[in-house]
Amino acid sequence: MELRTLKYYLSLAERGSFTAAAKDHFVTQPAISIQLKKLQNELGTILFEIDKREIRFTEPGKIALDYSRRLVELEKEFVREMNDLEGLKKGKLLIGTIDAASIYVLPNVFSRFRERYPGIEVDLEISSTLPLLRDLENGKLDIVVGTLPVSDRERFEVFSVYDEELIPIASPDHPLASEGEVSSARFAEYPFICFQRESVTRAMIEELFRKRKIDLKITMAIDSQEAIRNLVISGLGLSILPEWTVRDQIKSGSLTGLKIRGLAMRREIGLIIPSGRYIPSTARAFLGVLKDEMGVDLPPRLTVTEGESR
Repeated sequence: MELRTLKYYLSLAERGSFTAAAKDHFVTQPAISIQLKKLQNELGTILFEIDKREIRFTEPGKIALDYSRRLVELEKEFVREMNDLEGLKKGKLLIGTIDAASIYVLPNVFSRFRERYPGIEVDLEISSTLPLLRDLENGKLDIVVGTLPVSDRERFEVFSVYDEELIPIASPDHPLASEGEVSSARFAEYPFICFQRESVTRAMIEELFRKRKIDLKITMAIDSQEAIRNLVISGLGLSILPEWTVRDQIKSGSLTGLKIRGLAMRREIGLIIPSGRYIPSTARAFLGVLKDEMGVDLPPRLTVTEGESR
């Protein structure tokens, strides 16, 4: 059994086809098929079945996927720990972050990190929190900066980074723009533009309205808060966005900030790391910079200070 074959097997599960798995590893489709057939022969069982181009994993196949993930992750951990022995002169850091944090909060941290550790390559993935957590759990990311709360505290350690107000917004020409304070029901009468379904922020906003027995009239769902902001400016609907995103536009008059009676909204952004997994020195170095630049309260085991890295 070769680790390379287990990587092919994982790619088949993640990508859903032999062709896509082959592209991931820069090999031919027949090469993937041959290796996975050998794997099944070695294990003496059928791992997956193909029904009308859909790949379905058997119970033994699901168990094999779990072990494959663990073995591939162990290899990554081994390589990272060996690289750590060479200090912080080179390496790679895999960070997942929501777009708001990458644009408005972390740039100074990234800049300072590059100054301290110019040889470390930063690979940044920007998405909603839940997809990032899946990649974190699967070992594709070292750390995540995402929206809280995170419910599974057994799999993840969570540390608060900052919190911010969420602002209801409308175009200056919208009927609600001149009303100042509005009721939740009145706000919900109009088309609402929000984040995609896997967004923690969207879930939080919907839950606040649901507690008042009100459903928002969602007409568009987009990942980018800048795109949402511009659609609201164009008069296509209302939205609720972080204060950082809309502050300048409200000040310039291209957006109007609204108040919803009795409804104050804030969201918390946090640092999320996997519990019980080796944290490479590149990640601990970044966390040391984050701690210095933003005053985040982190335990010493998670950070590398500038003096220690020299």
